[in-house]
This record gives sequence, C-alpha cells and structure tokens, in this order.
Amino acid sequence: MGTTLSGKTPATTFDALIKVGDNSALSASLKTISDGEGNDSPLKLSTSAVGIGSITNVETEINGKQATLVSGSSIKTINSTSVLGSGDISVSASAGGSDTQIQFNDSGAFGADSLFNWDNTNKRLGLGETTPTARVHIKGEGATSGTTSLLVQNSDANDMFKITDNGGTTLKSLGASNTLTLDASSGVSAFEMQSSNGQQRFRIQATSSATRLTPNNSNDAFTFVGNGIYTTSAFDTADSSAKLEVKSTTQGFLPPRMTTTQRDAIEPATGLIVYDTTTNNLQCYDGSSWNNLF
Repeated sequence: MGTTLSGKTPATTFDALIKVGDNSALSASLKTISDGEGNDSPLKLSTSAVGIGSITNVETEINGKQATLVSGSSIKTINSTSVLGSGDISVSASAGGSDTQIQFNDSGAFGADSLFNWDNTNKRLGLGETTPTARVHIKGEGATSGTTSLLVQNSDANDMFKITDNGGTTLKSLGASNTLTLDASSGVSAFEMQSSNGQQRFRIQATSSATRLTPNNSNDAFTFVGNGIYTTSAFDTADSSAKLEVKSTTQGFLPPRMTTTQRDAIEPATGLIVYDTTTNNLQCYDGSSWNNLF
C-alpha cells in the first residue's frame, strides 16, 4: 500500500507532487490540478469527470462528437457504406452494356454501345461491328457515298484519307498538286487523279464491257473494248481480224512524221511505217528498203 498523505502538506512533504490547487480531496466539483510548484495546469478532476481547459467533461464531449459524425448527412459514405466502423469497404461500380462492349463516360456514369466492342481473346477492335474479324474492324452505317466509313483529317480539319460506304476512296496530299480517287459509284470502278483545284487530270474508268481512259478534264477520251480503241462513247466490238482497231468519225490516224535523214537513222523492223516529211510520202520498210505506200 502506498504512503498516505492524510494530514500532511503534500507540497512540503513530496517535492513537485501533482495535487489539486487547494490541497483537498476530490469532490463532485471539478478542481484544477497543480503542477506541484503552485502553478495550475489545464487538467481538471472531479469524482465523476475529467476536464481539460474549457471542456468540463471530456467523456461527454467525445460522445457528442461521435453522435454527430454517425448521424444525419455529416458522415461520408462509399457506395452507401459509412467510412466509420471496422472491416474493409468494397469499392466497385457496375459496367454499362454487355460483355465485350467498351466503357465510356456517359454523363458521369459508365456507358456502353453495341457498336463499340473489344474482343479481348483475339485482341480485335470493332467499330460498328459486334464480332470483329480483323485487328481493327470498321463497318459503315450505309452503302452509298452519302455516309463515310473512315475519315482521317489533319489539325485544320482537311480530309487526308476518306473511305465512303460505297467503296469510294480518296487520298489527298496537301501542298502537292494531285488527289487520287478510287470510285465505285453506280457499279463503275474508276481511278482518278485531280489537280489542286479539283480539275480532273487523269481517269481510268472500267465497266463490265469496256475500259475508258480520259487524260484531262475535257470530253476527249479513249475507250478500249477488246482490241478496239474508240474516241467516242458509241463503240462496239473490234474487228476479229485486227489486233488493234481505232475507230473515230471525226479524227484520223496519224503515224510518226520525220525527215528522210531521221528515218535513215532508224534500224527498222520489216513492216515499220513512217511518214517522210522530206518527200511527203507514207512509207513502209520491206526488210531491205523503204517503199512509198501511195
């Protein structure tokens, strides 16, 4: 049992002993605890309470704060679970859409779309396609030139590469003079080169029966049907006896024209035809000499 202080003056009996300020026993009223040197400390004691500074009952104060934390709207929650209490809090969110659909922010919630898919097994991306069969599988929204399957633009919003839903493909190079276009409109396949101002410079157009070559933006064109070459849109099959037939009702065939000196500089094959501008004669080489054809 410890030494009793009854009837003694604690400060003189035990140096620096912590005591109540009036050296009396504790009662129901709070009394300030001294530091043993005659100075009051912030701590107060009674037979039923502990006080600190202006707080007269620490237990009551703590209980009141806890009640405020766990009631009303003061407490924060995670997925409707209070952050107070023991144990782990599970943090999760429900995905939007169905399996394989890519997630995106939809007004603050997870969203998804059936036409935006990721095949994680085969590592394939589907845009407009639910079951992609290529690394990037893009399916258009139509079948005409009015809708576009793929569009690549530069930072100035200029079209650099474009594929429309009818199969038309346009490749453009800024700063260059040409645009290349692969067209498949109206069942006609075509390859076209345009200048920077949009003028046609070269076009090859093919149908099931003919191939048409247009060298510029005018109506001048060459149409190939079998062995025939035509300069009008009205054409038929070439003569079966001819390897090459050229038909026109407005223009003729012009052979190479040169002087006799230029002609003689050629090592001619038998049957070669030229027009000699020195003698003004159409000539053919027979294997040993040049002969006038008229």
